[in-house]
Amino acid sequence: MVRIIAYGVALVAVIHGLIHLMGWVAYWPLREVSELPYKTSLLGGRWEVGAAGMRMFSGLWLLVAVGFVIGGVLLFLGKPAWAPLTLAAALLSLLLCILDWRVAFRGALIDMVLLVVLGVVFGLRGQPQAFPAYSAPASPVTTDPLPDGLPAPVERFYRLIHGDAVPVYTSAVMSGRGTIRFMGVVMPARLRFTHDSGQGYRHYIEATFWGYPVFKVNERYLDGKGWMQLPFGVVENDPGVDSAANQGLWAETFLYPAYLVTDPRVRWEAVDSDTAKMFVPFGEGEQEFTVDFDPGTGMLIRYETLRHRDDKQGVIRWWGDFTYEPDANGDPQLSTVSATWEDEGTPWLVMKVEQVVFNTEVSQYIRQMGP
Repeated sequence: MVRIIAYGVALVAVIHGLIHLMGWVAYWPLREVSELPYKTSLLGGRWEVGAAGMRMFSGLWLLVAVGFVIGGVLLFLGKPAWAPLTLAAALLSLLLCILDWRVAFRGALIDMVLLVVLGVVFGLRGQPQAFPAYSAPASPVTTDPLPDGLPAPVERFYRLIHGDAVPVYTSAVMSGRGTIRFMGVVMPARLRFTHDSGQGYRHYIEATFWGYPVFKVNERYLDGKGWMQLPFGVVENDPGVDSAANQGLWAETFLYPAYLVTDPRVRWEAVDSDTAKMFVPFGEGEQEFTVDFDPGTGMLIRYETLRHRDDKQGVIRWWGDFTYEPDANGDPQLSTVSATWEDEGTPWLVMKVEQVVFNTEVSQYIRQMGP
C-alpha cells in the first residue's frame, strides 16, 4: 500500500511538472496557450513587470517543471533525494501560482496537497532526541578466560574483540535510535532494551513523528513469559510469544556477545570456517541460531533462526545483521543492528546503539513502564 501511494505521488509530481511547462511556453512566449494568456503584469494586474520580467517568470516555471519531473522520477526509483527536490519545487510553484492566481489557482491547490505529503515524509525522517542517559550505578566488570573448545570462527571473533579474557556481564541497559516499521510505515524510533542477562528483558520503544511520540511499545520477558503492551492491546499467555521472546533475548545478547561464552548453558557447534550453530536454553529444551562471521574481518555479521510471529504462519525465518564502524584506535566497533522477517525482505527494525551500561541493578527497572 505504501508503495502504491508513493507511485501515485510520483505520478502527480510528474504531471504537475509537465503542466508547468505550459507556463514556460505561454510567458516566454513561445506560443499562445488559451488557459494562460500572455500578459506583462502579475497579481491580477497590480504588479507590472514588463516583457523582461515575464521572461524571468517564464524561466521559473521551467525550473519548477524540471524539479517536479526529476523529483517524481527519483521517488519512483526509491531515491530519498526526491523529497527535498520536490519540496523546493512545490514551494516555488506555490509562489508562482499565487502571483498568477486567476489562472493558476488549481496548481496552488496541488502544491498544497504535495506540501502536506512532504510534511508527513519529513516528519517520518527526523530522528527523535535520545533518551536521557541511564545513570544508575554500575558494578565493576570482571573477566573470565576465553573458554576452550569453541568453533574456529567463534574463537577467532572473541579473540579479535576481547583477547584471551572476556568480560562477565550480569545485566545490560542498551539505548539507541533508529527506525521501526508499523503497518507498512517506517517510523523514526528511540529504543531502550534492559537485560537481566540470560534471564529476561524489558523493551521500551517510542515511534515518533516530527520527534514526538505517536505510539509506544512496552514489552517484557520475565520468568519465561512474554508480555507486550502494543497500540492495539496487550498480548500475554501465549506460548508462541514466549518462544519468540526467548529468541529475542538471546538475539539482543549479540549486542554484548561476551555473555554468550560466559553462560555455561549456551552451546556452540562448528559448521564451517565462517559459520557456527549456537544453542540457547528455552524451558526444558533449546533453541537454535545459525551465526555467520565475515570471512575477511572475522567479525560477527548475522544471526538467523526460525521464530514464531503469529498463529497463521507459525515459525518463519528471521535474522539480524550487524554493521561496524572503526573506533578511535581503528578497531571495529558495533554500530547498527537490524532485524528482518524473511517474507518482508527489508528490516522491520534498525537500531544504532548509542549507550550501553553493564552490571547495573535492573531488578526493579526491568519491571516498570516507560523509559
